[in-house]
Amino acid sequence: MGALIYGLQSFDEQKALEFATAASSLKHTIQGDFNRVSKDEVLGVVKGERSGRISR
Repeated sequence: MGALIYGLQSFDEQKALEFATAASSLKHTIQGDFNRVSKDEVLGVVKGERSGRISR
């Protein structure tokens, strides 16, 4: 939900939805309650980077 709120404040509606969906997808790869990915990692997925590798 936080990613959607951020997206709606920062992007148009379509990109906000894409951002929130990408953030949610990345969150499912992380154990626990907190999404520990950066904005740049989420935007990378939105742009099509789907290698499955997260740089940390």
